[in-house]
Amino acid sequence: MSEISEQELGERDRKKIDNARLAMTRGNSEYTVDICFELLNKHPGCLDIRQLLRKAQRQALASSGKGIGLRLVRLANYIVLPFGYLALSRNPVKSMFIGESVLNKDAYNTRALSLVARGAGKLEFNRTEAFCLESICDRSPDNFVKLERLCQALIKVGATEKALGIAERLTRLKPGVGHVQELVKSASVAHSINKGKWAEKEEDFRSKLKNKTESDSLERANRVVFDDSSGEDRIEDLTSAIHQDPQQIDNYKLIIRALMQQEKYDEALGWLEKAFTLPQAEGDVPLLHLRSELKVSRVERELFDLKRDSSTESESSEQLIELEKEFLGLKLEESRKLVEQFPNDYIRRFKYGEYLLESGSIDGAVQQFQISQRSPSLRLKSLVLLARCFMAKELFDLALEQLQRATEGLSIMDDFKKEALYLLAQCFEHLERNSEAIEQYKAIYSNDIGYKDVALKIDAFYGPKN
Repeated sequence: MSEISEQELGERDRKKIDNARLAMTRGNSEYTVDICFELLNKHPGCLDIRQLLRKAQRQALASSGKGIGLRLVRLANYIVLPFGYLALSRNPVKSMFIGESVLNKDAYNTRALSLVARGAGKLEFNRTEAFCLESICDRSPDNFVKLERLCQALIKVGATEKALGIAERLTRLKPGVGHVQELVKSASVAHSINKGKWAEKEEDFRSKLKNKTESDSLERANRVVFDDSSGEDRIEDLTSAIHQDPQQIDNYKLIIRALMQQEKYDEALGWLEKAFTLPQAEGDVPLLHLRSELKVSRVERELFDLKRDSSTESESSEQLIELEKEFLGLKLEESRKLVEQFPNDYIRRFKYGEYLLESGSIDGAVQQFQISQRSPSLRLKSLVLLARCFMAKELFDLALEQLQRATEGLSIMDDFKKEALYLLAQCFEHLERNSEAIEQYKAIYSNDIGYKDVALKIDAFYGPKN
């Protein structure tokens, strides 16, 4: 068993990774965690999957918040992790699996990261070992033992400049320790050898490629954000790649995305139509999402331009109203299609619910929010919007239930909690439970006197001063 790259996986698994990345961009990190965790069981040596999983685990933790739930999870982890360490010698893959299962719930758990690193070391997954140890040392920069392990792992993977930096840090932490001096020497020798190998040709990375054009193309291919000039060059590179291999669907997706970044929506639409002529386009999830995103972005840009250039003329105002209706209708239609195609994608259901609520289709919105609340990261937002739906139908007692459930899960007085408390107060007012309403307003007032009209509510409650 050895480490492999994403490109070495089968087409079906690569598509799953595409779907996982897309879910991350749309805030559905739990879906990404599930997909990557499943794939890692099949390909434990694929660092690309593990890196994506780690990002999703941390995003999920950030969106779920902290509190007693996380403390209970950490308590449970102390019970689970020893079994992973016990399995290290006979089944390191199982140990890594246990470590990742802990990280799914507690993404920064040092012992779990260390367990995955040890399992990787047993299997000689050197890049994976270094990746996990770097995560630990980023948060614990003075952890001498972990720094030693990281230095050794970096030497193994050839990252000798980094290894030398870590070795020097170890020397500062514990000067004069014999085995540290040996480690510094090993890192220095490895770095010198590494430099010598590069110096045999040229010092500059670009000259090691066939030519500067190839170097520029590779650099652009790995860039996430483009300026105008590099974006044009990137599009040119992708156009050439498509002409050389017109059946490679990934290049179509990349060029569509590059054109959308430059807001060249008509050109992007042309490439999209070509992509859908390919036999493998049917059922390609990222391409289907891209089609919806492109359609919506195109009309959104048109609407933005019209708002920017609009005057007080009635004709322009009428055109703006019509375009806004068209835009909402398009968002509704595209969201409906995606929900039908991917019924278990909770982020899509949540967005569809938002558009339904905006359009006044309250019952439809209720249905979507009732389903989207099954996602832990969307639960609280779904409850608040579900309450808004019930308030629109004047079902204030039902709205009250949703808001009370939502506020119980909110520990930080941020804008979202203020909004939930304000809606809760309004429900109490409609139910003529004024003393309970004022308690919610007071909670907001004590934190943010300028929030909406809470100051007026409080002043009215306490009456004029003598």
